[in-house]
Amino acid sequence: MDGIKNQVTLMRAVIGRKTMEIDAFEEKAAGATGEEAEKYLNIIDFLKSDVIGYKSVIVDYRDGSCDFTANLWDIANLPEDSLGLYTDYYLPGLTADEREEETEAMSIKVEYAEKLKTEFILFIGRSALTDPRALDIIMANKKLVTLIGEEVIANPELMNVLEKQ
Repeated sequence: MDGIKNQVTLMRAVIGRKTMEIDAFEEKAAGATGEEAEKYLNIIDFLKSDVIGYKSVIVDYRDGSCDFTANLWDIANLPEDSLGLYTDYYLPGLTADEREEETEAMSIKVEYAEKLKTEFILFIGRSALTDPRALDIIMANKKLVTLIGEEVIANPELMNVLEKQ
């Protein structure tokens, strides 16, 4: 639980810093024009999406557990066109301590998103294997049946079960 508390504390600190940075970039954008204004607006969009992702993870951690119920879209919805600005402009503008904090918090969020994606895929797979309508569609798809067959062949326990039928 202490690990989760530390992660939540770190993410909340990052959210606070990013909220203040959003305010600062909004002020800069108000006084800028053309490409410079667009650059600021893109960074603002990126930071806002990033904050939403952190908040989504924190909500899942709130009770001290991690049940992977957050919304993957919230976590992974970072504007691609802002990624270069983030790495080339935003990150170099941070202090060494802020960059370290940023890297650590981002790794927590990325790890969480990867596990959430895996949990979602497992849920969908199990649902498909237990729903008769989905099974009919799977059985009609040679590619899916072949993939399943390859996995069954690679698993001696499953092969043993099938051979005993």
